[in-house]
Amino acid sequence: MDESSSNATDHYVISPTESEIYTAIRAWLLEILPSGMRVIQGQQNRQAAPRDPFAVMTIIGRERIATNGWTYDGTSTRTVTEQVRITMQISLFGPASSNQMQLVTALWRDMQAVDYFRNQSVPVCPLTTSTTRQLGFITGERQYEDCWSVDLSMQVNLTVTMPQQFATSIPVTLIEVDTTYRPTE
Repeated sequence: MDESSSNATDHYVISPTESEIYTAIRAWLLEILPSGMRVIQGQQNRQAAPRDPFAVMTIIGRERIATNGWTYDGTSTRTVTEQVRITMQISLFGPASSNQMQLVTALWRDMQAVDYFRNQSVPVCPLTTSTTRQLGFITGERQYEDCWSVDLSMQVNLTVTMPQQFATSIPVTLIEVDTTYRPTE
């Protein structure tokens, strides 16, 4: 299912989309990992794993971390902002993936990642990482391959823009209460 058909209606617009989040994280990984390393989104059908070395990104969790906020443009829309903690698993495959994972976790916890995302158009703010772990990975040729994984936690301020009706004028009719509704005794 593509993201455009996942919206309940064309009148509701979410930003950033999941695709935009993946694109932002991928760009950061490509900047810090060695040249020539492929970075792909996980859980994609009919997509063969690239040759070593490569990285796989998979969103594995979303958690609301604050009460929603609202803004109004006063003419036709309301914007709901929801602060969400998104957890993305990053898996690195190939020789030296342990060292490359150390680079990912060190920079995610550093101002380098904060500054990088501050300069992007996607509102992503790095929070924490899990402990890195080595996964047992056996190739189709029944060979062990290096695979290191970590969960990156980030705050994303999601906005939903929707139509909102506003009153531009209110008709007022004055009624003489005592005349119209005579008091009963």
